[in-house]
Amino acid sequence: MSKQTAKHALLVVDMLQDYFDAALWPQSQLPQQRAQLSARVNALVDVCRAHGVPIVWVRHAFQPDLSDAFPHMRKANRRYTIAGTPGSEILPELHVEKDDTILVKKRFSAFFRTDLEQQLRRMQVDSLILAGITTSWCVRSTAVDGYQLDFDIFLVQECLAGFTTQDHEASLQAMDGYIATVVRTDDISGMLTR
Repeated sequence: MSKQTAKHALLVVDMLQDYFDAALWPQSQLPQQRAQLSARVNALVDVCRAHGVPIVWVRHAFQPDLSDAFPHMRKANRRYTIAGTPGSEILPELHVEKDDTILVKKRFSAFFRTDLEQQLRRMQVDSLILAGITTSWCVRSTAVDGYQLDFDIFLVQECLAGFTTQDHEASLQAMDGYIATVVRTDDISGMLTR
């Protein structure tokens, strides 16, 4: 799809400090992947920004009393990405700029009970480039909802990760060719320069 026939937006999902905290997620591979994943996401952000692609940073931020949190969090009194805490903030090494959009969500999908669709329609976006975590939960839910809203979905393979490599790869395989196209940053760069 060329620049003339599509208007793209980049969604960077849940690159938050708490999700890379080994104490909160002892079985997760994300803490070990943080530096490499952040560098890859930054490279993608820089490519998109250079081509005028709007960038949306999607994040969880739950109330301290967990009133708006997932049911499993409330039942277990499990606290992460609490609004106003460092853990709910986007990783400081990422290339966030003041004109970027920050979207707070309360569930897996960036579309669920948010105004994301309306924001994208106002910008006349019809193609979404996805990066971030986790491929099997929040990225996948966002991709499915975006596809169901008739957006073209591109998943940037090296800019996505899951709690485990197995979950990540299985999710990419399930989506590729059906609801999304799995690509690399070089593919996005080429697509944006056509």
